[in-house]
Amino acid sequence: MNVMILAAGEGTRLRPYTLEKAKPTIPFLTVPLACYPLSLLENIKIGTLVVNTYHLPDLVSRFFEKLSWPSKKLAIVEETVLLGSGGGIHNAKSYLGTSDFFVMNGDEVILPHHLGVLKDMIKFHEWHKGIATLLVMKHPEVGHKFGGAWVKDGTKVNCFSKKQPSPDLTGFHYAGVMILSPKIFSYFKDQVVDENILYETLTEAMKQHEVHVFEDQFEWFETGNPVDFLSATEKCVQAIEERNPAYWVEWLKQTIRLCSINETMIEKEKPDLKTRLEKLIPLIRKGL
Repeated sequence: MNVMILAAGEGTRLRPYTLEKAKPTIPFLTVPLACYPLSLLENIKIGTLVVNTYHLPDLVSRFFEKLSWPSKKLAIVEETVLLGSGGGIHNAKSYLGTSDFFVMNGDEVILPHHLGVLKDMIKFHEWHKGIATLLVMKHPEVGHKFGGAWVKDGTKVNCFSKKQPSPDLTGFHYAGVMILSPKIFSYFKDQVVDENILYETLTEAMKQHEVHVFEDQFEWFETGNPVDFLSATEKCVQAIEERNPAYWVEWLKQTIRLCSINETMIEKEKPDLKTRLEKLIPLIRKGL
């Protein structure tokens, strides 16, 4: 399968840090954010890795060019204006082929509770034969802080909404990973313009096709602003310090071993937390 990483955003809520680094390259526990969604692709055969850029494009391009995984083929698609999630995919059509493909946000921290989450997701998508399958979880802030994919029964999405549309619908939090059928290209706007993949493209496609949610168990951390970023860092550091045996903690430590650039950034706002993290990294590398 081909994979597209959405990496064009300006990361405005993380300024001033994103004035220096594009959000996918900002280190979370010393690991660039983009490495977290990419790590989920382990043991999945990837064709072309497609990355769209806009903000600090040279920095983003160099970052992905240095990666030795998960694909030997890399296509960088630079945007001259921000196109949103849908417009970015539409603009990259020629690189995405004629088969189902993954789309992943380049700044999601997802730590699975078991191996093979995306392999299971592929099987689910192939079985249901929908135009899209979204990786989701239950989250108490759906319909409040976060919008949601709203489902009545089963896994078929009824609508996308920032608020609960009706009491009989259950909201799921979209974790930033989806599988799309190439049929999706029939539902973009006529021209490549700014477009939201959920609220515009898939909403239009659902008039004729099914969109499904794939619910799984994983830890997902909000890192969109400094307060949430530091709160997520604190929770992860504490879990490692306490030697929490959970699978997601072991996954996190392995990701640090493989992808750490030994650099902190936002953690500098909390010197105590930064010091704790810097003490942990060498121990993790030694197999703490």
